[in-house]
Amino acid sequence: MSQPPFIWPEILTLLEHYKIATQVLYDATPEAISEADGFPFSSAALPELDGQGMESLLKSQCQCLLDLYEARISGQGDLDLACLHIRHRLKDIEQGSHSRLYAYQFDEVPFYWRQIYSDAQILTTFHILLQVVDKNPPYEQRQAFVKALDEVVARLDRCLVTVGGAGRLLGKTWIENTLEMLGKAWRPTAVGDSEKEFSTVEPYPRPQLTKPIARCRGWGIARFEQYMKDGHALATTTGLIGPEPVIFTDLTKDVWPAIREKRWCRPDYLFRQTIGGRRMVPVEIGRSYVDHGWGQQLLPFKEFVIRYIDSSLAVDEAASVAADLAANSNAAVAQPGYLAQHDLFSQIPQLKNDIQIPDFCWADIPDRSPFSNAPPKPKLQMPEVNAWFGPPRTITPLHTDGYTNLFCQVVGTKYVRLYPPQADRLMRPRSRDENGIDMSNTSAIDIGALEGWDVCIDDTMDVDDEDAQAYIEEVKNSLKDVEYFECILEPGDVLLIPVGWWHYVRSLSVSFSVSYWWN
Repeated sequence: MSQPPFIWPEILTLLEHYKIATQVLYDATPEAISEADGFPFSSAALPELDGQGMESLLKSQCQCLLDLYEARISGQGDLDLACLHIRHRLKDIEQGSHSRLYAYQFDEVPFYWRQIYSDAQILTTFHILLQVVDKNPPYEQRQAFVKALDEVVARLDRCLVTVGGAGRLLGKTWIENTLEMLGKAWRPTAVGDSEKEFSTVEPYPRPQLTKPIARCRGWGIARFEQYMKDGHALATTTGLIGPEPVIFTDLTKDVWPAIREKRWCRPDYLFRQTIGGRRMVPVEIGRSYVDHGWGQQLLPFKEFVIRYIDSSLAVDEAASVAADLAANSNAAVAQPGYLAQHDLFSQIPQLKNDIQIPDFCWADIPDRSPFSNAPPKPKLQMPEVNAWFGPPRTITPLHTDGYTNLFCQVVGTKYVRLYPPQADRLMRPRSRDENGIDMSNTSAIDIGALEGWDVCIDDTMDVDDEDAQAYIEEVKNSLKDVEYFECILEPGDVLLIPVGWWHYVRSLSVSFSVSYWWN
């Protein structure tokens, strides 16, 4: 009889964790996994893989994986032929369910299809990890595990980012716990802990401020609430501007470890929190989300940083190749990459420990602009927290939000310009885009082109064109009497953006910011 193979304790713990989860899926009744949101059991495109067929095939792969697990753990190699085709069957399920995700608008995809896609990804990662056990001696097993992490982490993150961690049995919590276990198993293999920091160089001239925003410190919640209420009342009764934007200089600077200890200034620290930079993040590719050719990609965090922020961080052969490809690609050079408006701290809770919600987010303040006729947004139980991380010259075009915003600068510098709600009629709001999405909260005014910082103002004009120059002059004239406010944010600055205010944001250096929307 064969002896049970050696398995690293961390890997064995992971496999036992997966085995329990796979058994749960195998034992589940249809009632336990279905959702009453209309799962389409048939499809003209893939009739052989309808909803019921996929579910049945998924269950059969669970049984094969459980058999494979027992064979690997015990050292017995005799397997049913079906077990040798697990990967192909799971790929069929993944592709079939993935095609359903694009048969609906994003917010209308039935939970059922998202769940099947997620379960197929989870089972595929179990199969990948089971292959690691084949490696002997132990050091080869550890190397195989580290190599397998790239695909395992990517697949689990796709479950979180693409389908929201859907699954009534193996959902978001299970996936997050598994990623945490993977991180713990990877940590002993991590090498290097460089203190190198991101560059603070501002490669383009810093805008000269003509209407700087007031900087304050020492405020408590009571004073903040009174400021917001008095400003709202002033605007409502007189039409004057209020409450105005304010920069608070003492809310985060000596409080957040991300700033106080300069944790987020160090690429190696961020890579350690993202399993060696393997965690997948959505990256906006292009100058602005209103530009032609703008798009999004799901990239490993380290690849995003190397490709778009600091190519000198490419220390291994694979990363060097990626950096060289990026450096030699005209598209990559021309198009910046921006991790923008992403709930990074829900996806990667380890980074949440470096920050904390500012006290002002719990203040009782007016929930809409004094000049808005629209109903207020639904009450948020918790502030919406988003990350904004990218190289110099990433921008967020002039737009307005439905919530009050505390915009916290952590790394680098940003320029921000704001126009009050009274200027709504002059902000030239956009209409719906080609996909039918309402873009009326975004202005057609390109501040970068207006000020001569950028060479392009829309898909058809260049700032050197006579028509473009005439258009720019016309826009400038329309805004000449409009009061605006501006600032340059440094690490530790927190900018209050009252609800309804139009704002344009531009990175001057490598920059990492966190925004809190609340009402």
